[in-house]
Amino acid sequence: MNDNPASALLHLQQFADSALPIGGAAHSFGLESLVNMGLLSVDNLECFFRDFLEESGTLEASYCAASCELADPWLEASLEQWIAWNTELGARKLARESRDASAAMGRRFLLLAAHASDIAELTSVAEFAADRQAEVHLAPCFGLTAGLMHIDTDTAAAAYLQQTVTTLLSCCQRLIALGQTRAQQILWRLQPAILCAAQRGISTPLAQVGSFTMLPDIASARHPNLRTRLFIS
Repeated sequence: MNDNPASALLHLQQFADSALPIGGAAHSFGLESLVNMGLLSVDNLECFFRDFLEESGTLEASYCAASCELADPWLEASLEQWIAWNTELGARKLARESRDASAAMGRRFLLLAAHASDIAELTSVAEFAADRQAEVHLAPCFGLTAGLMHIDTDTAAAAYLQQTVTTLLSCCQRLIALGQTRAQQILWRLQPAILCAAQRGISTPLAQVGSFTMLPDIASARHPNLRTRLFIS
């Protein structure tokens, strides 16, 4: 990889784009159910995302950061550890719908990053995961890719959470009366919370990090029972 900082920034921006074709536009991770239940609106959206970042954001940032550190320098022996982390993160996602969505997006991200870049290690990881039929999740895949691009851990974790929130805000724009300007205002005001969640994730060992998201988990589990749906999850 090119060590030019500007080149690394462009690579990160490409893979951190919320419009990346990995299926993000097809999943709401329970938000559609929360709107249907009358629990999520424009008025409480910013508060919801602050709580989301404190819980789910910290958890995801932890696995993203650990994967980023594991990748630089990359050793083939690290593969087993990385796969184990993916399995562990999947077990922490209680709702099957959100767990499956995370795994589907992780698989697509890993394949896309391997095919779009010249990072040979990503191709090896993608092939290994496919051969093992291993479940890989978006946060560890993003972190691993960032690490292989020599992106520092702080930047990788923050970029991942920014991508996550931007994608979910886009979902909300199709679910509630959330305009473009208001969405950008919310995203701007959430940046300190994004950075805090990223730092908590980085500083908390994986064995100690926790997340309690009962309401989104229940909403995600109820999603298949909605009479009409815009999203898969």
